[in-house]
Amino acid sequence: MGIDQAIGMRRIALVARAGALLVALAGALAACSPHAGDVAAPGPADIAYAESAAPADPALAARYARSCKLCHAVAGAGAPLVGHRAAWAPRLQARGEAGLLASIHGGRGAMPARGQCPDCSDQDYRALIRFMAGAQ
Repeated sequence: MGIDQAIGMRRIALVARAGALLVALAGALAACSPHAGDVAAPGPADIAYAESAAPADPALAARYARSCKLCHAVAGAGAPLVGHRAAWAPRLQARGEAGLLASIHGGRGAMPARGQCPDCSDQDYRALIRFMAGAQ
C-alpha cells in the first residue's frame, strides 16, 4: 500500500468516527426530553420567561445559573423550560417529585448525574424542581 492510499484510508476512518460521534450526540440530546411530543411547544412568552427567570434565593440562584440554566432556559435544548408548566406537569404526574429527584441523582437523557451540581443537596434539588416547574 502506498502513502497516498494510507492517508486516504486514515481520512475515511476519521470521517466515519466523526459521523458516529455526531449520531451519538444527536441521540443523547433527543433522549433528554421523553415528553417533548406530548405537550404544546413553548411560546414566545414562555421562552422569554425561561431566559430571564431565577430563583429568589441568591444561593439557589447561583446554583441554578451554573447548572440547570444551561439546558432549562434554552428552547430546543431538549429539557423542559423553566416555568413551562405544560412540559413539567406530565413529568410530575408520571414520576412525582421523588422520581424527578431520582432522575437528577442518576442522570436522565442528556442530563448528567446530579445535574452538574455536585454541591447541591436534596433540599436544593427539590427547591430547583419546584422553581423550574413553576410551583414557586
